[in-house]
Amino acid sequence: MTLDIQPLDPHLAPEQQLADYHAMRAAVAAVDFSEDPPLTYEASIGRLRTPPLEDGPCRFWVGHLDGRLVGSVRVALPEGSNSGIVNVEVHVHPELRRRGIGTALLRAAMPAVLDARRGTVLGQPMKPDSAGAPWVAGLGFEVTHSMVMQVLPIATTPAQLWDVPDPAGYRLAHWTGATPERFIDSYAMARQAIQDAPFGRTSYRPTVWTPAQICATDRELAEAGAEQRVVIAIDDATDQVVGAHVIHTYPHRPGVGFIHDTSVLAAHRGHGLGRAIKAAMMRQLTDERPDLERILTTTATTNTYMIDINLALGYHTARTMNWVETTTTSLAEKLAATPSNAL
Repeated sequence: MTLDIQPLDPHLAPEQQLADYHAMRAAVAAVDFSEDPPLTYEASIGRLRTPPLEDGPCRFWVGHLDGRLVGSVRVALPEGSNSGIVNVEVHVHPELRRRGIGTALLRAAMPAVLDARRGTVLGQPMKPDSAGAPWVAGLGFEVTHSMVMQVLPIATTPAQLWDVPDPAGYRLAHWTGATPERFIDSYAMARQAIQDAPFGRTSYRPTVWTPAQICATDRELAEAGAEQRVVIAIDDATDQVVGAHVIHTYPHRPGVGFIHDTSVLAAHRGHGLGRAIKAAMMRQLTDERPDLERILTTTATTNTYMIDINLALGYHTARTMNWVETTTTSLAEKLAATPSNAL
């Protein structure tokens, strides 16, 4: 059998091809992330058409065997502080793994990776015991960072866990959508505090937040149809924003809120601001977004302080995910030395 690999344009692809893509991705998710709810058509196709902003421009390819869509590869080119990185994501139907399909898909995408002229390739985060872990290790990828994914199931979490008072000397405020002009400068400084979060040895770097970047992100989120909700902590003594908690929701996953950042300036840590702004967000969401079912967040495994805050608010830890990366040159050499397995 011959694997037929072709580009996929998620905006122009025929409906049957999109349905086939979803069937493949749903089968992958059911095996690799069995603890999650089933992957819906809207979620899988929505992510194709509206990737996270931090991923940058994306290209896609799919592979067919005898007319059956059996795998996909995505190449993403993040911008800004990650303009030296290529993100590569490969998926193969669980029934057809270990037959060389993933390697063939990755090989087909390598011209785009090389054309980008970036030095580092990041693979998709994966469980330490995932089926793909030995494969990426064989291609020279190394684990450079480890995170936990935590989930807050809203309906079954006691609301009293979110009855957290504002710490003395601070007050909270919130908004939905674009950042109010009066907050932009100090809000950007508070967002920039995320740079202190542990990121292991990964080449990935969080967004550098400036007032201009705040405004640009606000516009891009609005253009993508995403909803941004923000809770901030304000220092009463200076009237400046010193902490921020940001959640995004997307039309293709209306029941899920994704925590984008939680950050507190170093001089204001230790006062319970992180827990307070997260709890205030949950009170706001339950009042204004009763359709939300759960909140997702990822935290470095070494950041036990934030993990414990999340647990106190009702989150549970769903899984650990390793980040893997290699150099572009090394990956090209490994693929060149890897035989093309018969399918």
